[in-house]
Amino acid sequence: MIRRLRKRHVVGLAGVLLLTPAAGFAQDGPALLDQTCGGCHAADESGALSRIKGQRKTPEGWLMTIVRMRLFHGLEIDNDVQSQLVHYLSDTQGLAPSEAEGYRYVLERDPAVVETIEAPLGEMCSRCHSGARFALQRRTPEEWDLHIDFHVGQWPTLEYQALGRDREWLKIAREEIVPLLSEKFPFESKAWSDWQNAEKTAPTGTWVFTTRLPEKGETYGTLDVSGDSQPYSVTGKLMTSSGEAMDISGKLNVYTGYEWRANLDIGGTTYRQILEISEDGSSLSGRQFLHAEDSLGGPFKAARAGGEPAIVGVVPSTLPAGRDATVQVVGTGLGEMNLSGALETSGGSANDYGASIDVTAEAGTDGMVTITSGDAKAEDGLAVYSSIDSLKVEPDFAVARVGGGGGSAGKMPAQFDAIGYWNGPDGEAGTEDDIRIGIIPATWSLAPFNEEAEHLKDVEYAGEMVDTLGIFMPAVAGPNPERPFSTNNAGNLKVVATSGEATGEGQLIVTVQRWNDPPIR
Repeated sequence: MIRRLRKRHVVGLAGVLLLTPAAGFAQDGPALLDQTCGGCHAADESGALSRIKGQRKTPEGWLMTIVRMRLFHGLEIDNDVQSQLVHYLSDTQGLAPSEAEGYRYVLERDPAVVETIEAPLGEMCSRCHSGARFALQRRTPEEWDLHIDFHVGQWPTLEYQALGRDREWLKIAREEIVPLLSEKFPFESKAWSDWQNAEKTAPTGTWVFTTRLPEKGETYGTLDVSGDSQPYSVTGKLMTSSGEAMDISGKLNVYTGYEWRANLDIGGTTYRQILEISEDGSSLSGRQFLHAEDSLGGPFKAARAGGEPAIVGVVPSTLPAGRDATVQVVGTGLGEMNLSGALETSGGSANDYGASIDVTAEAGTDGMVTITSGDAKAEDGLAVYSSIDSLKVEPDFAVARVGGGGGSAGKMPAQFDAIGYWNGPDGEAGTEDDIRIGIIPATWSLAPFNEEAEHLKDVEYAGEMVDTLGIFMPAVAGPNPERPFSTNNAGNLKVVATSGEATGEGQLIVTVQRWNDPPIR
């Protein structure tokens, strides 16, 4: 079902433009910027262009700016030049790793993050878009002030919206918001100057990784990155926990010295990676997801092969008691492996991904396993369980969107995990000392979230849950004559996971299409 729907999904802007492999620079960056943008942006005595010179942004932020110039101001530019400009601006006027920290979820298109942006920024800015959108920009005070004017000119209905018409919002924006933004997100910073002067590590070489595929669960593998210039070539191998092997191939661009953006074919399906290279170049972290359905994906962690000893993860990360199994310790530079905890080892061998270990988990055993190899250590890297005390659904709140039906917006599914817990020392479930086991196999079902949802038969109309995967696929968009007032297939659902005697619940809102889906929401 997922693969069939994938063919009809409309690929997002970032997938088409930002992650399109870029050719090498046809000319130097300043000349290309002046040639492309100098017709509208005046140069100062140093040659720096107005407006542009006072801003720093992520690659997605610069892409959105250029696309807006194309859509609203008639800029004529081909995709190759656009890619070169995004690279140049991101490298020279980007964000340092520490400046993007805490807001990467919006770049990674993580669908399960619920922001809490305090006033006054929550009232002034986050009522229309994410807080991460402005937090991933750096501007001079003058540019933050001009940004207010831009909003009034581009969206004049601001003055008639809630929190606009009932207060002196423009005065507040000028006198309170601009100084606050200038202080919190300044154009000049020590973090950025230090990062500009820091030695950058090329992404080439071999990486060992762990991630999760929507239909396969926990996986691991290697990525081999090669090439003398961008886009880099990526090849590799992915292994599922059941032993299935998949080939990997694709292209990679790196921006600002650490922003990893790749399109990869994994076993015939296209995935996107939005990752961050650590400042020392030894590790990768971020999110990998289906290129056509970015709500379906999982965290991605990797270590550079041949570097300092490191353990990236263990596959599988949870193991039912009472069976023999082989677990893969994913890492690099691993020697003799030591496992301490709720199992016994009976052998193992090194491989390209780290080391595989044969283990026996005796019946009735419960506990966490710590894995060490020299200086590399993974505390609680593996959980052995004979029973669980409680089950939680993650995320506990999610949004899906109807789509298709001949329209340009595809369906946006939702993905859930069932997380097992043991009661902590207090012996009670749902308290702070509970011990997280990890992802537990479960069966999935839907129920109406409240009486209104039951009355409107939301479970019948809003979509279907894949009962073994925890993936919800919403219904088709458009008016439904079988529903009251011929309304669409929206719904308010309770997502229920069941494992043995334990159940967990989450809430799922099924709503209408997202017509405007920029790289940074």
